[in-house]
Amino acid sequence: MDTQHLSAPSARGGVIHDNVPLAESESTRISNGLLRDPRLSFLARGLGGFIQSLPDGTNISIRALTAAAVEGEVRVAAALRELEAAGYLERRRVRLPGGRLVTRTVSRNTARPAEDEDVDPDPDPDPDVDPDPDPDPDPDPGPDPDPDRDVDPDPDTDPDRTPVPEPEPARVTVPPPVRSTRPKPAAEPPVPDNRATRLLRSLSRVDPRLMLSSRDVVRLAPGVQRWFAREMGDEEITGALTACLPVPMTHPAGLLAHRLAHFLPPARFLPPPDPRPAAPRGGIEIHDVPVFMSCDDCDRTFRSSAPGLCERCEAGRADTAA
Repeated sequence: MDTQHLSAPSARGGVIHDNVPLAESESTRISNGLLRDPRLSFLARGLGGFIQSLPDGTNISIRALTAAAVEGEVRVAAALRELEAAGYLERRRVRLPGGRLVTRTVSRNTARPAEDEDVDPDPDPDPDVDPDPDPDPDPDPGPDPDPDRDVDPDPDTDPDRTPVPEPEPARVTVPPPVRSTRPKPAAEPPVPDNRATRLLRSLSRVDPRLMLSSRDVVRLAPGVQRWFAREMGDEEITGALTACLPVPMTHPAGLLAHRLAHFLPPARFLPPPDPRPAAPRGGIEIHDVPVFMSCDDCDRTFRSSAPGLCERCEAGRADTAA
């Protein structure tokens, strides 16, 4: 029966290993340099140890490793790049006998620089020796059998050669500059100096967002003139135009145009009524209808449009006066 051996506890504390002896097929020998490399993250160290435990020929693509782990493809790919940059992993381009290039991944237990060269997947262990190497050149060649033969003169040193004129460089036609067809922006209209324009330009002192252009001032001035015609003062118009402004305000000129048109107050002073009586309707004259009054002396009721005395009392007073 196997006995577990616990490492002796340290006086300073720390980890205590509780290891069980394993068979050769159940364990993997991994370099401490890989597991303790400070350049690698813990994910890269664990992934490097997992790759070391796999047998040769195992597929270690990103999808295959992701299927065997809880991490996603992004984290697995980042860990592979860490191992490759540290020298524990190398991807080689290998040419197959058919000429197709494939990628072979080499896992190392120690960090080594990558080798930038193609690897032959089926090297020849016993290369053949060239059966017919090039013989040594003759150290003493024989004389020229035909010393009087003509030798082509150098065309650059022959004085009888007719010089060939150099071709003229091709002329490059530069097209005329293309004039822009975009219309020029219209000039700002002149702003007249009157009471309405001065009020509109002073609105930016109340709220800087009400800074208007010259075109907007000219367009809004007639609306302010209509407010002046209703006997409205400068302070009253300014208060009506700047009260409760929205936040944010994207189009101040449009907001002012809306308020000038829809917030126009009624006239304060109505014109005096026409003293002339209204014309009768349909040719029918309207007469005053008498009402019943009480006599001031005898208290009798009589028809009259004004208070006073009845006919009998008036006649009696006339007789008395006579």
